[in-house]
Amino acid sequence: MTRKHSISAWLGRNVRASTILLISLLLLVPNQATATSEQSSMWHDARTGVDGGVLGALELSLTNETTDGEITLDYSEMTPVVEVYTATWCLNCVTTEQALDEAIGDSDVMRIHYHRHRSEPEDPFGNNATEHRWESTYGDASIAAGGSSRLAPTTVFDGERMHIGTSSSSSSLTNDYSTSLIADQSSFIGSAQLSVSTYDSETRLMLYSWNITMLPVEAIGLTPWLLFVEDSASFPEGSNGVGDYLHVLHDAVELNALEGTASALVPVAWDGDDVSVILLIDWTDRGPRACCALPGPGFAAVLLCFLVALLPSRRER
Repeated sequence: MTRKHSISAWLGRNVRASTILLISLLLLVPNQATATSEQSSMWHDARTGVDGGVLGALELSLTNETTDGEITLDYSEMTPVVEVYTATWCLNCVTTEQALDEAIGDSDVMRIHYHRHRSEPEDPFGNNATEHRWESTYGDASIAAGGSSRLAPTTVFDGERMHIGTSSSSSSLTNDYSTSLIADQSSFIGSAQLSVSTYDSETRLMLYSWNITMLPVEAIGLTPWLLFVEDSASFPEGSNGVGDYLHVLHDAVELNALEGTASALVPVAWDGDDVSVILLIDWTDRGPRACCALPGPGFAAVLLCFLVALLPSRRER
């Protein structure tokens, strides 16, 4: 065999292998799209008009003995964040939170519970700042899906997937939540750091710093929030009979930069000594991520035709 025929044969074998691979990809892409579509019918988009969600969160406990603390995590190390809108009189909230407990099981998940506040005579836990955080982030989507910007119960996974009320879209509410919990999360490269340099439990004054990095920085907008959450708050007067309300959000402060040092007044715990400070990071307007996605069917078909055209002729020379 001549050198020319050897090269031609090698080209033919390799191009044919590439063609088979591309055909496989073409068959795979529609199946993936169908699976994603079936899952997304279980929830509403939690944000309207933007592509975004919760990138992750860092948590530090604040106790009477706290003098300083620091935590740094890569985004890949952060656990899912579940935000719940609830109220101490809400019977349906008991149903949804029990389903959420079952869905989470022993998984490592950060939970944050917003309590209804405005025009609210019964629930003592929310405030204007927590209502602002909820409505500015999820209010429009809540109105579109349920007719009001504040609906108890509402459950949001990773700032992206919203479930309203107790009706399930699959076999059960627990299954809906489990599906949302394990749905593909947006992946980013970078890390975040939260530090508490001083905390005076008597004056409740806290000096803290934060630093958020992201690659590539131009592909996404980030908004950090400082949240104060009480692990457990006893309120036997709640008419839904829960008694001890968990993961109670007491305050929410939007930060105006990706790094800095500032002071904050820590909210008074309802009872006990179990308040934590959380640095939560919202992301919006994700940029092109072509390197991480499979080509669409149209592009793959064009490329397939191009490769077929390169196949060597079978005519004898």
